Amino acid sequence: MRVCVIGGGLAGLTTAYDLMNAGIEVTVHEASGRWGGKMRSSPVGDRLVDAGPDNFLARVPEGIQLCTELGLADRLTVPVSPKPAYLYIDRRLGELPKGTVLGVPTDFEALEGIISPEGIERARQDLHLPPTPLSADTTVGDYCRARLGDEVTDTLIDPMVGGINASSIETLSMADGATQLYKAAMSNRSLVTGLRETRDEIGATLGSAAQNQPVFNGLEGGMATLIAALVDALHRGGATLRLAAPLEAVPDGFDRVAIATEAHAAARIARSASADAADLIAGIRHASVAQITIEVPAGQLEPLDASGILVPRHQGFVITACTFFSTKWAQFAADDRYLIRITSGRFGDDRAISMSDDELRTTLLSEFAQIYQDPGEPLSERIVRWPDAFPQYEPGHSQRVDAIEASLAHDAPHVHVVGNSYRGIGIPATIGMARNIAQTIAS
Repeated sequence: MRVCVIGGGLAGLTTAYDLMNAGIEVTVHEASGRWGGKMRSSPVGDRLVDAGPDNFLARVPEGIQLCTELGLADRLTVPVSPKPAYLYIDRRLGELPKGTVLGVPTDFEALEGIISPEGIERARQDLHLPPTPLSADTTVGDYCRARLGDEVTDTLIDPMVGGINASSIETLSMADGATQLYKAAMSNRSLVTGLRETRDEIGATLGSAAQNQPVFNGLEGGMATLIAALVDALHRGGATLRLAAPLEAVPDGFDRVAIATEAHAAARIARSASADAADLIAGIRHASVAQITIEVPAGQLEPLDASGILVPRHQGFVITACTFFSTKWAQFAADDRYLIRITSGRFGDDRAISMSDDELRTTLLSEFAQIYQDPGEPLSERIVRWPDAFPQYEPGHSQRVDAIEASLAHDAPHVHVVGNSYRGIGIPATIGMARNIAQTIAS
């Protein structure tokens, strides 16, 4: 069997890796001049720093399993910061309340000082309210407002759930975009009680992890280490790897084709095989993100005693989050300088992506000075943009993906799509889907 994998990001490389290990002849085409997609590192000063995701969920096994297979187990790291994060609310920083699961409180006392007494009392009503209707069309915003009220939803849930994939909770599917909350809501009429009852199943989450329960894993050298290990394994295994080799249609001469690109490109490529599938893929909307990473002399800025700061949408800032790499990860700790990434952009807010580099730099550094401290003039800096790069799981998303797969099965059964545009956000989910597609092809 000969298989062509189109796309050299995590999904495509993992698919190719498993196919190769199954004894199948694999060719990987990547349109750009480098491997990894959004998983890449680039210099900030004299250090390589993640330009995309800098970690993956520890409680979901697929990420750790793949790293272990590739010989990277001893390079896995965990955050070392003493606190998970702060929230910026009304001109002050407050600790992310303990006991929250994706921003949903399971300990109402922990909300004091972050949420008003009236907001806490409104959230408590979730324990006694009658069931809230829940369907494929229910958004996270609609459901959580009905259960917990506006203040908890806007202040805690929006920056946590919405921040995962630069989403808007007003258009994010409860069933597909917040599956942990959805399962808890399905198990009990009270969302809080459902989360309390399913906490062991959910595992560690930001705000609810025990001291010996890391929420995230990183890698020494950044997530690009995982990409380099996959590429090296494919080279050694005899796979054919082609960089700067774009394809605009499903190629002939292969028994199977796996399209592992972003949805925009996948729609173009799939059109030659199934117009119906292409139309459905093209209907997946995306968010854009822009960020600046700065290196600041130690005397210019006080270190933060946490991994970072989350900024709720209702605060009105362009900034959505700040990651303090120097306090989050041991490999970036240094006595003489601090490394900080400032992120902007989410679905429905394109202010950042529309700015010039100078405008973006000025805006983000000015807002950072209001949120935390004036960083002064950085020693070095890096601006990265991810236009239309974060797929949005809107209501009916899983039904759309079912229809995409059905159209391909009918029109072109040798063609598959894989990646985080379809059945799971994040590194472990992407790995899991890639391995399932590879198993389907191999069998």
